[in-house]
Amino acid sequence: RLVLDAYRLSLATGSMSAASDYMEMAQLALQAGLPAEAKQVVDKAFAANLLCTCNEAERHKRLRDLVAKKMAEEKAARPEADKQAAADKDGTALVNAGFNLVFEGQAAKGLAMMQQGIAKGGMKRPEDAKLRLAIAQLNAGDAAKAQATLKTVGGADGTADLARLWALHARRKS
Repeated sequence: RLVLDAYRLSLATGSMSAASDYMEMAQLALQAGLPAEAKQVVDKAFAANLLCTCNEAERHKRLRDLVAKKMAEEKAARPEADKQAAADKDGTALVNAGFNLVFEGQAAKGLAMMQQGIAKGGMKRPEDAKLRLAIAQLNAGDAAKAQATLKTVGGADGTADLARLWALHARRKS
């Protein structure tokens, strides 16, 4: 459940170096319904010449094409999906939609949606939502808010531990 969050930390700290890690992270982001994040991961891997330079070039190209297709589908469905997310009885869809917007470069709108989703409540894993809000805040360039949010993340399932690692990274960014 927290594998994608661990990959996010690895990418943010610059410790991700294997093409297979980039591929896995992009695929996990797609499975989580986050095509904008998947695109960012694939773009970084291609820019670092980690993808398309080996015997798996065709596979890497298929992933890039799949990410582009999912991005287009998500953008086309966004107006209706946003209405549905606002109407849902819990805030999970708002958090996920907002997180995706942050990775698309719409940080203000995305962060507001995430905060609205967390305030709405009713989520199975509210601590995960707070962790992802902090990651989004850090991605948007607000390390101070990210640190404050990370301090509120609790739980005994690994979420709080991962939040502490993110807090160390956030301190380096501020």
